[in-house]
Parts: sequence; C-alpha cells; structure tokens
Amino acid sequence: MDKELLGLINLQPEQDYLEELTYFRSSGSVPFMGRYRLIDFAITNMANSGANVIGVFAGHKFRSLLDHLNRKEDFGLEGRQAKIFVLPPDWNDPSDISQGDLKHFHNHSDLFRRFKGDQVIVSGTQFISNMDYTEAVRYHKENDKDITFIGEEVENPPNSPVLRMATEDGRVTGFTHDQDNGHLYSGVYIIKKEVLMNIVRFCIDNYKPSLFHNGIREKLEEYDTGFYDIKAKTHYFYSVQSYFNNSMALLDKDRYREFFYGAKKVKTKVSTNPPTLYKKESRAKRSILANGATVEGSVENSVISRNVKVGKGATIKNSIIFANCIIEPDAHLENVILDKDVTITEGRQLMGSEEKPYVVAKRSKI
Repeated sequence: MDKELLGLINLQPEQDYLEELTYFRSSGSVPFMGRYRLIDFAITNMANSGANVIGVFAGHKFRSLLDHLNRKEDFGLEGRQAKIFVLPPDWNDPSDISQGDLKHFHNHSDLFRRFKGDQVIVSGTQFISNMDYTEAVRYHKENDKDITFIGEEVENPPNSPVLRMATEDGRVTGFTHDQDNGHLYSGVYIIKKEVLMNIVRFCIDNYKPSLFHNGIREKLEEYDTGFYDIKAKTHYFYSVQSYFNNSMALLDKDRYREFFYGAKKVKTKVSTNPPTLYKKESRAKRSILANGATVEGSVENSVISRNVKVGKGATIKNSIIFANCIIEPDAHLENVILDKDVTITEGRQLMGSEEKPYVVAKRSKI
C-alpha cells in the first residue's frame, strides 16, 4: 500500500449542479443505482490506489455524508492509521482572508501538515469509474511531475460541458470547452504536496477563490504537468438529465456487472436490510431493486432503492425511486425521479419525458 498518497475529495466547487437532487444534500451524497452514493466511487478508487487517509471537503449539507462514511471498513480502509475525515469549513478565524474552496485548505491545513507522504490525489464526484490509480501514481512519480491530470482520450467526443485538455508533447497546456477535443478531463489529478501547499498560499495571499481555476488552470505554464489516460468505463454528471441517462445506461445487465463488479468491486455502506420481497402478482424487468424493497406491482427499466414499497397494480417505468418511498396501489410513474421518503397516493399518475424526467422533492406526498 502506498503510504505516500493522501486522498482528497473536494465537494465545494460542485455545489448544486444536480439541481433538485442536491437541494437537501451535498453532491457526494446523491444516491445512485439503488444502493450507492456518488462519493463511493472516489473513495473506492482512492482506497484501491493505496490512499489510507482520505479527507472530504464537505462544503455544506453534509449530515448524510457523516452517516454514510462513519465506517471506514465498509470502504476497504483497514487498520488504526486508516481514516476518512469529513471536513466542513467551520473554523471561525478572524485573520482568515481565504475565499471559496481555499477556506477548506486554510481551515484544515493540519490534514496536510500531519500527513507524512508527499503526494495528494484530488477528486470530486462529477466523474465516476471503477478502477484504481496505481499506474497513474507510478507514472506521476517516475516522471517527477508536479501535477498529473487524469482523464481519457475518446474518438467521438460527447456534446457536453465536460472540460477538455489541450496537450502538447505529453504536457497539459490548457483547458477548454472545445467540443471537438477528445481529451476529456475527469476532475481527478495527482499533485506533489509541496506544490499544492504553494498554490494554496498563492491563492489565499492574492484573494483567489478557486484552487483549480486560479491556482492551477491560470498558471499551468509554471508547472511540469502530465496527462494520464485511464482507459476505463466512465460516467460524467453535470445535470439531472445526465444523472438520469447514466442510471438508465447501467440497467444493461452486462454493463452493470462490468462496472460495479469488474476487476475491483465498488464499495459502499453495508446494509442489513432483508432481500427484496416480490409478492405473488409482482413483475420486474430490466431493473435494479435494492434490499428491503417490497413489490406487488410492476417495475420496468427502473432503479428501486432500499425500503421502497410498490403497491398492488402500481406500475413504474423508466424511473428512479430513492429510499423509503411508498407507491400506493394503481399509481403510474414514467420517466420520474422520486427523492427519499416520497409517497405517491393511490391511482396517481406522474409522467416526465426521457429528455426531462419529472423530479419530486424529498418527503413530498402527491
């Protein structure tokens, strides 16, 4: 295990990019595919890469993160030295002049000072994959890079807001939104701890609000940078629509198994719920149904989370249902996302479209 690698998940820049799904939670806490949270992928990949100390800059709305990450062993982090720290920006320092996500670095500088290693891997949760970064870390060290940006090179670039990298002779020379550029940036990078601390000091001293955009992107020519192509299955999240599309794509049985149970297994908080209960007249097709669910109706091409109840005669198609929802008898849902603890009353019909799914807020009753 690489004791020189510190993991850092920075949620502050992501804010509410998933709109309704992040009104009551941080981006990393957003449920995914019935039993996971988006942060699970970043933590699993870091743990598989040898990082046994991981800090999470939580920003705000982090209560569910504290609950989800309270057992480090669930994520493969074993031993007394292994830690997951959820770090809100809550230190009231009257001398603090930092702004934006620099407040996290200022308020939690002890995380870096106490860590004995000399490399940091930084990630958000807008990109997920199932892999480890061992080879990327090896490339970074062997080539003595200041910063190695992790991404992928694709032949047919998607029309999306995903940031692209301009490269020259193996170096990253800039970032762009050019839709014809096939060098997609994952938002993950490996950086020397000393370089990171120097950038933090520069940003704070010069009243800069963003570590990445002001301290790294605008000053790229000052660093020895590299690009590492991960060559892995990936998904990017930048809107509710992209969240919906990624979920529907992973309902393909082979793709699901490869992504979640490939060379490595994506880890999440362990649940003690009983298996899904299918009643006599229930029907399920091309769907994911998590533990604790009870189904009397019909579920097709949908994701059903833990402890969901689907009543007799109810139909759910092309939809995502978060935990603890109740779908009463004869209700009909199609192209819908229900947040946690929603009740859909008997006979009610809700329909969105594949281009714009209908989202119901947490704890609603319709």
